[in-house]
Amino acid sequence: MGNAVHPLSRTDASLRVSFVNIFPPHAAGRRRLMSQAALAAVILAAGIGYTWRADAPVQSARQTPSSTSPPAPAIPAATLDGGDAIEPAQRDALGALLLAREDFARDFHFLLAASLRDRCEPAHAHELARMAVAVGLPVLEDTRAALTEHPQLRHPAYVLVSHLAAAAPCGKTLHVAFGGFSMNLAPERYAAAFPDSYFMPGLDAPSADFGGRDLRTRVNDPCTPVVYAALPLGAERLWQCIGPRSALRKRLRDTCAGDLHGGSVADGKVTARLVDSIRGEMERLPAMCR
Repeated sequence: MGNAVHPLSRTDASLRVSFVNIFPPHAAGRRRLMSQAALAAVILAAGIGYTWRADAPVQSARQTPSSTSPPAPAIPAATLDGGDAIEPAQRDALGALLLAREDFARDFHFLLAASLRDRCEPAHAHELARMAVAVGLPVLEDTRAALTEHPQLRHPAYVLVSHLAAAAPCGKTLHVAFGGFSMNLAPERYAAAFPDSYFMPGLDAPSADFGGRDLRTRVNDPCTPVVYAALPLGAERLWQCIGPRSALRKRLRDTCAGDLHGGSVADGKVTARLVDSIRGEMERLPAMCR
């Protein structure tokens, strides 16, 4: 999907090995992701462009996507601080870096959620990573940038994430605090609201356009990368646009499913019909939200 796709596999070798091996290892999974990305690239090449703003600040807390789903019930939180996994000075330095770089903190949420989900829910291993690739999230790009500037923190960061993921109890909300940095993470809620939760980790409920479908169902949907190519996620969001964009994503998914029914992504006629349909849907979105 052009420059919008930042798969984990593009990070340097030390980050790929040191952090979490959360990509699907089998060739079939890689081929499926490549075909999804190729279809999305065709859609974009047809004229549905967008601007990816990975480093723009997150807007106010009013940006919660509309949803008819009730908030998840409160679960007692487990407090984690990294213990003696790394030196106190290293915890302080990492905490300060996470406080200074919101993009790094987003990746920290993702890494811990994906690591813990893979350990506690092995049947759902790699789903967060696969969705991140399918929708073009800049996962680990910001981590690489932050730790390139502070190479002495690369290994401590790996050790801390690994320790937290191993020590955290399954099925509980986590409160992580060290070096002045703190965050709350409910791994299953994070996964249910993903990919939106990458930019807004504190979401209480999935976006309404998910239609009650779980992460596995959505990541296996061939229309997912098409929808997010037309309406990509980004850190900068106007709260007035959350509802209209969510509704349009649902319509685009329905449109895509209808156009691909009985057709192939390699069929030029199918792709052309899909492009025309999406263009028509996009024209219904207010200009400020496109």
